[in-house]
Amino acid sequence: KEILHGLNGSFNSGELTAIMGPSGAGKSTLLNILAGYVSSGVSGLVQVNGKNRSHNSQSFRKLSCYIQQHDALRPWLTVNEAMSCATHLKLGFSISPEEKKKLIEKILFMLGLEQKGNTPTHGLSGGQKKRLAIALEMISNPPILFLDEPTTGLDSSSCTQCVSLLKRLAQDGRTIICTVHTPSALLFEMFDKLYTVTQGHCFYQGPVKELLPFLSNLGYNCPSYHNPADFMMEIAVGEYGADVSKVIKAALKKYYEMSSECIKLDPVFDDVKSAVTRFDFADADPKNADTSSKVQEMLQLKDRGGVGDAGDLDPQGNELCPEIVDNTKPASLMMQFLLLLYRNLLMLRRNYYLLGIRLIAHASVATLFGYIYQGVGPNANQVLANYVYLYGSMLMLVYTGKMAVVLSFQLEMESLTREHFNRWYKLGPYFLSILIIEVPVQIACSLIYVVISYHLTGNYYTFDRFVLFALFCVAGSISAQAWGFFIGASLSIKLAVFIGPILAVLFSVFGFCTRYVDITPLFQWMWHISYYRASFHGILNSVYGMDRDDLFCPETQIYCHFKNPVLFQKDMDIEHVDMEKNFVLIVSIVITMYIGTLFVLWYKLNKR
Repeated sequence: KEILHGLNGSFNSGELTAIMGPSGAGKSTLLNILAGYVSSGVSGLVQVNGKNRSHNSQSFRKLSCYIQQHDALRPWLTVNEAMSCATHLKLGFSISPEEKKKLIEKILFMLGLEQKGNTPTHGLSGGQKKRLAIALEMISNPPILFLDEPTTGLDSSSCTQCVSLLKRLAQDGRTIICTVHTPSALLFEMFDKLYTVTQGHCFYQGPVKELLPFLSNLGYNCPSYHNPADFMMEIAVGEYGADVSKVIKAALKKYYEMSSECIKLDPVFDDVKSAVTRFDFADADPKNADTSSKVQEMLQLKDRGGVGDAGDLDPQGNELCPEIVDNTKPASLMMQFLLLLYRNLLMLRRNYYLLGIRLIAHASVATLFGYIYQGVGPNANQVLANYVYLYGSMLMLVYTGKMAVVLSFQLEMESLTREHFNRWYKLGPYFLSILIIEVPVQIACSLIYVVISYHLTGNYYTFDRFVLFALFCVAGSISAQAWGFFIGASLSIKLAVFIGPILAVLFSVFGFCTRYVDITPLFQWMWHISYYRASFHGILNSVYGMDRDDLFCPETQIYCHFKNPVLFQKDMDIEHVDMEKNFVLIVSIVITMYIGTLFVLWYKLNKR
């Protein structure tokens, strides 16, 4: 089934264009293709100033930005903090802090947010959030803006303010294209140009003021006091006995009559998840602004001309964009990491509730386990009780490590996708900034649990034994956390919260009561790769191995079978535990899961 059928068109600088159409007509697909957000499964051409745009063109992404329907802002940052972080990431340090501050102030003033600088993002109204999303992308001053339904979810006043803002930005020389769903008559008149899609075909393209004469020539007269946008949509779905195919043919004929250069877009098929397109973008470059400072240079767009030679080549060897006037360089990879780390610390400080819950939960469970198994550590007649405590501790740390992060990437995937696609930062610094926050938090939680529970259970304390016990507890928890990152990045939310615990239970089976000789050969490989087994054997050996002396057998007991710890080790098949090998296995699994997570995220972000 085809989604889009041979579409063609052009978009000019200084125009605000609305893409409209009934639900399922293909307008969002068209916008994704034009923005370069989808780039596989389509044949055809997209041109920028008469030069062919290559698939995944980096030069075109420097010229444009894509603001999706869901704002996906960071709720715990204030407006000024969000703008400041975006400014440092996008502009680097090639301009002074004073110029950056002036730039932020001018953009916020232009968008009517100058009074909201110290307001947290979650405290903004829907319209203000939409304007902030636009402000964040205006920092790099892109000459082409794509917006997916910017008025959805806003009241009439906010809708008017949003479209008025886009109109002013277009009048500065930008090319602004957005999908709109049933605008009011007032909003409809604000658009300079209209591109209507129905059934995957172009229904009308041209100036908004020429829409009704176009339909009237075909015999469809808009009733008095009727919203022209509503009337057009009604005709597009075949109401009033309208022949939609007749209108489509008339629109195509009108386009060929008005355009001297027409480039056809081949069909897009819905069985392919990504696609790329070709339309014509004219005069899409901020150039030769007559200003006295870099800040003004980025704010005032005058005398926009053609684009120079920018280096991306399409398969036919045509150069995409000529040289772009750009006096700024984005932040380096190290600065991206430091800025993102600072942003994460800022959000963690504001949203400390979850961190507090994690710390309190570990301390509470440690106290509970400590009093349930109080004093079992040194007694030979309570070895099995201590064994259950050690197993429960490992299970506790594995589950809290994994489930605390299994949804972390899913919950902010929209924000990550928007910021990465609009070239705020690279994936590597972002991922590393997440790890630098989450890993120390999990280490702290694990150590709180270990210190409290180990002391209350009275396990044999020497410095080296305690360090090894804590080391393997923390290593197992961090390994489980790495699995949580990977599962969360790879699967949907519903699957992730189901598969995560299942895998934890599966790996724990091969490290608790199941000896290696009792495992069927078909599943012995799972024993070798189980991080749970490696961690559990490590803490068991730190407690009962390493030539420990005989355990205390109370006088009330006639016989203590496990008075000699070696007997217990033999029964559990752990008398020969290679601590170094187990630790290397855990670290290897952690690194492998981190690399796997990074690859999955890269694939999702770059799959076009």
